[in-house]
Amino acid sequence: MMRTVKPHGLTLIELMVAITLGMLLMVVVSGLLVRQEGARRTLTSTNDVVLNGAHITHVLDRLLRGAGSGFSQPWQLTYGCRLTVARAGAQLLPRTTDWPAPFSSVSRSPRLAPVLVHAGAGTGGSDVLVVASGHSALGELPLRLLPGSATASSVRVPATVGLRQRDLILLAEQGRADCMLQQAAAGFAGGATQQIDFGADYGAATIGTVNLADFGSVGEVNVVPLGNDSGNAPSFLLLGVGADRTLVSLDMVRLAGGAADPVVPLADGVVELRARYGIDTNDDRIVDQWVDPAASPWTAAALMDGSPTGQANLYRILAVRVAVVLRNATRERAAVTGGSLVLFQDLDAALRHTLTIGSDDQRFRYRVLEFTVPLRNVMLI
Repeated sequence: MMRTVKPHGLTLIELMVAITLGMLLMVVVSGLLVRQEGARRTLTSTNDVVLNGAHITHVLDRLLRGAGSGFSQPWQLTYGCRLTVARAGAQLLPRTTDWPAPFSSVSRSPRLAPVLVHAGAGTGGSDVLVVASGHSALGELPLRLLPGSATASSVRVPATVGLRQRDLILLAEQGRADCMLQQAAAGFAGGATQQIDFGADYGAATIGTVNLADFGSVGEVNVVPLGNDSGNAPSFLLLGVGADRTLVSLDMVRLAGGAADPVVPLADGVVELRARYGIDTNDDRIVDQWVDPAASPWTAAALMDGSPTGQANLYRILAVRVAVVLRNATRERAAVTGGSLVLFQDLDAALRHTLTIGSDDQRFRYRVLEFTVPLRNVMLI
């Protein structure tokens, strides 16, 4: 006779043990998932900062390496000259109003230089960089104005081979504080003629108190081709950090057209931008010393005062050391960054800069990029 076994359920103790083990397992698994998700977000955010840093380094390096192209050969005439520019009959430079933020502290009357650092003029005390370069295909050599040839709409030079319509051309005169940006007229073709007819968007007989026809009345005039606004345009840029932690630029001469000054975002997550000059102290075209652009005589005001000393100091700037501080977008639960970051640590103590980080901002991760860019166009003159 077979014995039957009556089915029975779990005891209360067994059920409580099973529930407890299940809850512990859920807590462990949930913790692992949370940590994994947090690590994934941190890794993604950190990777974004690394990629963003590579992009910023490429952009700034490219702009700074080309600084001074086109107008550095006749530096005795071009460096420190006050830019006068008009587009479609409207005066752009010198400005009658402040630049838009974050460049509102920059001078309304910029002077020509390959690179100029306005120390502490940007958002949060960041530096503002002014970078200028041309893109001429004429060997970067200036043309000499034929004496007495300037009129209200044209000038004459020994040869116009290689020039074409809508070429942007700078006129700089020895002994004249102002230099003038002009543009070859539509339909102009260089070659047999010695005369350059001005017109198009940047052709102007008078800009403020500067008259085209007066060039040549003071001293030697260089006619400097800077490129064309179709494909190889020059650059006259302001670079700085915006209020929303964005690296931005502004085209001072509005080569893209328009009636406003567009502030163009280049990269996000940028907290600080700082720079130092590498200078030649004995005129051997080798960097001998690093200096702070906030210290005399290397301030923007001193370099742009139009004096022979300011011009000579511009000539001595051969390199720029740039430091960019980036911050990721992921806020951590606890502080992951110290209370300060020191920039330019390998330079003398007086050249270093300490960025203080508030307690709440310490929950973000930071990355400091530092790189040196030689001004190759300046070194070769």
